[in-house]
Amino acid sequence: MKLKDFILSCLSKSQCYSCGQEWHFFCLQCSQEIEEYTPYCYVCKKYSENFMIHDSCNKIFPHLKQIIVLTRYRTPIIKKILRLWKYHNKKMVYSSIMHGKSDFFKEYILSQNALIVPVPMHFVRKWKRWYNQAELIASHLSKSIKIPINTHFLIKTKYTKQQSKLSIKERYENLGSSFGLKNHKNISKNTMIYLVDDIVSTWSTLWEISQILTQNWYKNVSAVCLASD
Repeated sequence: MKLKDFILSCLSKSQCYSCGQEWHFFCLQCSQEIEEYTPYCYVCKKYSENFMIHDSCNKIFPHLKQIIVLTRYRTPIIKKILRLWKYHNKKMVYSSIMHGKSDFFKEYILSQNALIVPVPMHFVRKWKRWYNQAELIASHLSKSIKIPINTHFLIKTKYTKQQSKLSIKERYENLGSSFGLKNHKNISKNTMIYLVDDIVSTWSTLWEISQILTQNWYKNVSAVCLASD
C-alpha cells in the first residue's frame, strides 16, 4: 500500500458504513451482500442475456452492445459510499466495493479479444481529485479478469461542469466535443472495447464516447459500471 493511501485509510472512519463493525468504509462481508442486478437491457430495463441491448432498443442506443451494471445506485449505502469515494477523496472505498465482485463482471464479458478503457477525466479535475475513480475500477478489473487496460486510448479534451449538477439536456450539451481518441492507431478495429465508469445515469457520457468510437470504426463497444438507477 502506498504511503498516501495508508494515511488516507488511517484518517477514514473506523466502522463499516453498513453494519457498524470495525473496518474502513465497507467490510468484506457487507461487500459480498451488495445486491447484484439480474441481466437486463439498459434501455428498456427488461431481461436480456448478458446485459445485451435488445435489437429493438438498439435504435435508441445504437453505439453500444452491452451495458453491464453491478448494483443499484439509489440503494442508500451504495449512494453514500460512492459519493464519499467520488467527491471526498476516499480513494480506498473502491477496493471495498470491488472485493469479490470481479467474478460478476467476468461472467458477462463476452470476449478475451478486448481492451478495458476507463472513461477519462480532464487533467485539471484529476489534479484536484488526485485520482480518476474509473481508472481504479478499470485497473482492478484488468488485473482480475486478465484483460489489458489502456488509460491513454481516450482523452478528455475540454474541462466541463460536473454532470451531477446539470439537467439531462444540459448534460448532453456539456459533454459535446469534449472527448477524443489518442494513441489508438495500433488498436485493431475488431477489438471489443469495454468502457468503464463508476455511475451511469443519463447515458450522456457513454453516448458521447461510444459515438466517437463508432465514427472511428470501432463497432464492438460495450460498457461496465458499478451502479445505475
